[in-house]
Amino acid sequence: MKIISWNIANYDDHPKWITRKNLITDEIIKADADIIALQEVRFNRDHPSTKATNLNTSEQLLVQLQSKNKFIGAKIITQPAMHYQSTGFWEGLSIISNDDIMETGAMFHSYIQNPTDSNKRVTQYSVAVSDNFVFFLFNTHFSNDEMNLRSNIGEVMSYTERFAGYPLILVGDMNATPQNESIHKLTMQGFIDIWNKLNPENNGFTYPSSNPAKRIDHCWANEAFGQKIKSIKLIGNKPNKDGIYPSDHLGLVIEI
Repeated sequence: MKIISWNIANYDDHPKWITRKNLITDEIIKADADIIALQEVRFNRDHPSTKATNLNTSEQLLVQLQSKNKFIGAKIITQPAMHYQSTGFWEGLSIISNDDIMETGAMFHSYIQNPTDSNKRVTQYSVAVSDNFVFFLFNTHFSNDEMNLRSNIGEVMSYTERFAGYPLILVGDMNATPQNESIHKLTMQGFIDIWNKLNPENNGFTYPSSNPAKRIDHCWANEAFGQKIKSIKLIGNKPNKDGIYPSDHLGLVIEI
């Protein structure tokens, strides 16, 4: 089984969405993924691609994958985090899965008003089954403001504590490097930094994709899940012939 985690860069703030959508799709197919956890999923009814399809960016990716005979019959779970307008303009998270989904849920994070980050945040989860292996997948996108980041991590630690003992994986754009004191607190709850465990000699920088300088996209797992992970790799690090990258973040492929 392979899980992808990827901040796909919302189509309003980042151009060339149709080209990028094709590049992201190609990377997902090349990785032979079974489950995809996406951040910065956007729905804006005024964006040309959504005007034409009435689909958000994760739904558009799923349609593109299915047009290539991939993810046929897949389940998609989307959780908006921030509504920018009452007319249906939002951003959030999605999980697309070929595997069975037994349960889903989400936790909306508290928000401290500040000029650095006006976005509200959410963590979504699904209980998935792959070859009789039942596990909890948490998908998140933390704040880039330190006060809110600290709060996000504390809330995730409390949220996941309810599932202690079950195989659990936490992925997403966490807007902080492994050296960040707040991120490091995840180790207090028994989480393992999977990149550091499996690739200790490689910095694993994920952002920005054109010249990666820091690792802010993470995969953390508890011992029950971590011992099953065989490898973790980066994707999306090569532009097309016109110099366009799939996203401004590199993605992670986790193989179980």
